[in-house]
Amino acid sequence: MSVLVFIQTGLSIILFLSLQGCLNAAMTGAQAFYNRHSIQQNLDDQYITMQAYQALKMNSDRFKDANISIATYNNEVLLAGQVPHVWQKMEAKRIIKHIPDVEHVYDSIAIASPSSTLTRMSDTWITAKIKAKLITSAEVDATKVKVVTENGTVYLMGILPIEEAKAAITVASTTDGVAKVVNLFSYIKILRSSIFFKKY
Repeated sequence: MSVLVFIQTGLSIILFLSLQGCLNAAMTGAQAFYNRHSIQQNLDDQYITMQAYQALKMNSDRFKDANISIATYNNEVLLAGQVPHVWQKMEAKRIIKHIPDVEHVYDSIAIASPSSTLTRMSDTWITAKIKAKLITSAEVDATKVKVVTENGTVYLMGILPIEEAKAAITVASTTDGVAKVVNLFSYIKILRSSIFFKKY
């Protein structure tokens, strides 16, 4: 009888280890897919940003008196900055929406005179400080976060687990010089071999 129990126990352990190996393989496969997706998506986003700058600045003089910052993450485009005229704000959004593969445009352009050189230098310094803090953070994957600062307002873009997103927001909001943090994150959840994205 004891031999039978020993055999049953052994078979149970083997079955458990086999199932554990399958689960690990599934998770590894999901993560590998996500990593490949991230590399290709990054290239796509850079291409969209390049097209947007060309459309607004290189191929037209309608925005020569404007200050427009452009950032792209996962085919979503952020427009921030200042333009003197309402029609420039509307036209900029219209142009960007017609770029192939752009899925959404966040229009945060203000109707105002372009920010000063000093303000832009301050924005650059704020962005650098936030990125440095994210890199050293044990709670956030800094490679998955795009930081844009415009006139003291920080925009955070990326696809993260919700707890990482909260940690990134905390990092940004507690950085000197930040007036406001705008959360543009999407949240990711990995369940075994499936990956889910949810936009809030």
